[in-house]
Amino acid sequence: MEGESPIRASTPAGAAFLSCWKRWVSLRAYGLVTSTLFGATTSPLTMRARFERFSRVSRKALQRKFPGLVFQDHTIDGLAVESVCAVETPARVILYLHGGGFFMGSPASYRSRTMRLSYRCHAEVFVPAYRLAPENPFPAALDDALAAWKLVKTFRQDAPLFVAGDSAGGGLSLSLLVRLRDLGHAMPNGSILLSPWTDLTVSGASVDANLGKDLWFSRKHLETWASYYVDRADAHSPYVSPVFADLSGLPSLLLLVGESELLLDDALRVRDAASKKGTDASVFIGKGMQHDWPLTLPWLDESRAAWNAIRTFVEEHSHSAPRRGH
Repeated sequence: MEGESPIRASTPAGAAFLSCWKRWVSLRAYGLVTSTLFGATTSPLTMRARFERFSRVSRKALQRKFPGLVFQDHTIDGLAVESVCAVETPARVILYLHGGGFFMGSPASYRSRTMRLSYRCHAEVFVPAYRLAPENPFPAALDDALAAWKLVKTFRQDAPLFVAGDSAGGGLSLSLLVRLRDLGHAMPNGSILLSPWTDLTVSGASVDANLGKDLWFSRKHLETWASYYVDRADAHSPYVSPVFADLSGLPSLLLLVGESELLLDDALRVRDAASKKGTDASVFIGKGMQHDWPLTLPWLDESRAAWNAIRTFVEEHSHSAPRRGH
């Protein structure tokens, strides 16, 4: 028919074209929003307020859409921990440490994401409101993560347990594992690290190699934001930058990272360092993807593949015997 598009969505070529178009538009929109709202030198308190304004969602709003969604409040030593469960009979538990550069983010601004994690992984998810920099620099977040771990272990003693986090929360999750091992505590069944920020010295080769490919971050972002959390601590400390830690004796790790993001090497070096010490670690690389893409762009085919990898990981490791640190 005259004027009809030569590419139809119902054909394989049409579907591929629409998928590429959706990916291109989504990634550019992502880059425009993140780079505009969260600049390298924007005040951390301003960025925190913006993140909450754009990401926070009320429990009631989610429960109107998903009536079976259950929230609960917990506390330990003054630390608030929110749990979310999107399934009637969860098969496992996940302690989730949210991202946000150590200076922004909260259980409320991560509800849509942790709800999705609960549903896809058939899990009850616990999210601590760990203290944020620059008001509370290292080791405040790590101390709170350890407290949250103790709370979850007390509440769910017999359930398969995983530790997960994204970005700063991904690095914090790995630091928590190292600390648990050093303290001789029982380990989780496994850990999922999404675009983890594991090197606050900003020394990874991809920081420069992916400059321009990363649609949000620059070296200035990472160096400035790291200073808020590191403060007077040693950025090379394994509890601050776990990429430099001895990664022996840890549970299996699944790392997910975007091919085009500055933090690519933060994940690859962890995999290599863990493997050298006998710790099972695998990396899922999202081709052409940006920071945190499974969370921020869940409608993409690349995100669905990442979520499938996460679900497979927790299912495979739910029956493994947790290790104990030395």
